[in-house]
Amino acid sequence: MITKTDFLRYKQCCKYLWLYKNRKEEFDSTVGWIFDEGDEVESYACKLFPGGVSAFDDDIPAAVAKTKQLIESGQKTIYQPTISNWKLFCRSDIIKLNPKTGEWDIYEVKSSTEIKDIYLIDLAFQKICLNEAGMKIGKLYLVYVNNKYIRRGDINPEEFLYCTEVTGEVENLIDEVGMDIQLAHKVLDNEGEPKVVILKQCHSPYDCGFKDYCWKHIPEDSIYDISGSLSREKLEFLISKGIIKIKDIPAGMVTKPNGLRHLEAVKTEKVFIDTKAIKNELSELQYPLYFLDYETFGPAAPLFDGYRPYQRIVFQYSLHVKKSPDADLEHYEYLCREIKDPTSELAVSLRSAVGPQGSFISWNKSFEIGCNNEMGARCSQCADFLNSINDRMYDLMQCFKKGYYVHKDFKCSASIKKVMPVLVPNLSYKKLNIQEGGTASESWLKVTDSKINQDERDKLARDMLDYCQLDTLAMVEILEVLNKL
Repeated sequence: MITKTDFLRYKQCCKYLWLYKNRKEEFDSTVGWIFDEGDEVESYACKLFPGGVSAFDDDIPAAVAKTKQLIESGQKTIYQPTISNWKLFCRSDIIKLNPKTGEWDIYEVKSSTEIKDIYLIDLAFQKICLNEAGMKIGKLYLVYVNNKYIRRGDINPEEFLYCTEVTGEVENLIDEVGMDIQLAHKVLDNEGEPKVVILKQCHSPYDCGFKDYCWKHIPEDSIYDISGSLSREKLEFLISKGIIKIKDIPAGMVTKPNGLRHLEAVKTEKVFIDTKAIKNELSELQYPLYFLDYETFGPAAPLFDGYRPYQRIVFQYSLHVKKSPDADLEHYEYLCREIKDPTSELAVSLRSAVGPQGSFISWNKSFEIGCNNEMGARCSQCADFLNSINDRMYDLMQCFKKGYYVHKDFKCSASIKKVMPVLVPNLSYKKLNIQEGGTASESWLKVTDSKINQDERDKLARDMLDYCQLDTLAMVEILEVLNKL
């Protein structure tokens, strides 16, 4: 039997589907298959269709039976209906009976702010599945988030969500999806593992939990390190010629500056450092130096008044301060431990730690500048202060993004996660319980949840503070390395 989830795996990569069924022990659960579940958004979508009854049950046969019973009893709106036959299975979000036509309209709920092709494929699969179960299907809709909505009081579902008919677009895909369903069944019937050329499907549209398994034969300094500088066609051409190592790429294949610099670093096994350019780049810095990093949380459904969907709630900062070249390093930090808008409190805390002169240093300054602009727009009394930070902001990432310092182990990236291990090997995120920003962001709802044990919340808060502190400490030490060149 092919489920909707199976089919979407197949559409990304047929090997993914086969591995999930036959080599599940190789699946990396820390990566997972991140579907657009949109549970919270779905709860608001259901309010657009009052009077419905949920058919959800963790037990699949029970959910199928409950759905069938609700349909037979004349229920006109059903949430989470589960439909199955001998070869297909799916759980829809909302179906609604049109009493005039006797047809069921399907409403697929997504927490996205736009319509994507994969959502249309999702709906096509649902229509085929429900049709084969004997249901007459009418119109097809996508329910998704209005990113221009601003919360004022309780969330209004009719303003928070768009509901767009996509029947025609989905109908154009029905034949193709029907053939793909047959092919997916054949993939599952195969005894041997499908052979698939690795191009760019491992992260699109979802991160694949089998990447480590599939990539175990990929050597160091492979063409995938610069795949961002290669089109899909060029990547496919190189693979067809058996070229996997960067050093074997023919001249003229890579044209983007970042890719060319990395290519040269790998081929020559040399580190490229433009000391004059770095010196000019850093000449604008003025003491005291303020190394600043924010952590944010951006839910689909705004938590507080004045916020839009996915707008960042800045709940934490780390600030290292170097008042002069020879001064001791100072550290300040803030973490909001309650579910409330932290903007004013964070700004007051930050203002107490900084002076009117000196440069602020961040990594990818557009992020911090954007956060400051948004906080200033919501909190007029701190707008001037936050604007002054932006006026003094320097982006330390530029030395690496512009190619003034190129090392092959940066893997053609200017990310601090790639630069720090090379320049400051004594520091490591791997020693921390929280090792990346996504986990830090998700942790905020836990650290503010009074239902969770206080000791557990305190430990989590310490982990969050340690992670954010390492971000700014890394910038301090990377700058020290650059200054010594």
